[in-house]
Amino acid sequence: MSVLQSNARKFNPNKLELTEVARYQRTIYAPLERVWENVLDWEHLPHLHASSFDYIELDDGGKWGWRTWSDAAHAGHVELCVASRSSYVARSYDGGEQVSEIWTTLEPQADNTNIEVAFYFPNVEESAIAGLGDMMLALYTQLWNEDESMMRERHRRLRERRDSSHSVTLGDRDGLVRRLEDGDTIRFQLKRREYQLRYHDGDLIAHPSICPHLMGPLIDSDLSNGRLTCPWHGYQFDLATGACLAPAHATCSLPANATLTQNSNDIIATTN
Repeated sequence: MSVLQSNARKFNPNKLELTEVARYQRTIYAPLERVWENVLDWEHLPHLHASSFDYIELDDGGKWGWRTWSDAAHAGHVELCVASRSSYVARSYDGGEQVSEIWTTLEPQADNTNIEVAFYFPNVEESAIAGLGDMMLALYTQLWNEDESMMRERHRRLRERRDSSHSVTLGDRDGLVRRLEDGDTIRFQLKRREYQLRYHDGDLIAHPSICPHLMGPLIDSDLSNGRLTCPWHGYQFDLATGACLAPAHATCSLPANATLTQNSNDIIATTN
């Protein structure tokens, strides 16, 4: 399958009375490659943007873009289509009727990306243009803020150099426990992997802190259910075994937790 909308790469293919209600511009401090990854990644929408999307179900997706249902009854959907190497368009439908058309243009600038978004709506009364425009500007500021944070963190992870040591001395056990109970975050690296030290069920553990899916942060996951959850895409991993528990189609898994031993008063972390 592919895009449903006929002539999807053209402006206003349904020949509606479209009105531009606002235009949004900003510089994203991430390279174009990360931005395109983000654009084509529908899976992060209900997790990273949980306050903006209350229902997302994939209908189809590929290099052309993606299409998602907006409700369980499949009465509405959003279709994003790559229009060119530097632009894409998202159209929303409700009951088969188009309700919006949003064009985004991307321009690389060294390691950054300039974006411009134009918002079009059909049959808008002149008195409603300003209010609708303000609403879309506020929404897209929030969405791009959330997206930029993810893109920058992923780009940093892809470029970072990690420690290849096989063991690391973390410090005095009682001192480590006090720091963790006071809310301190303790992370370290072994064999180019990153781990987070946690105090869980009365004992110290050290679990991998980077999601193997797209390098999302597993730090500060709620461990009460014995799972690590990635806030970017909702991937869940068994804390003890590293097996991926959700989503069902996932094929990745976490490496084993670091082994913690005590030498005199110090906790030493090792891994195979």
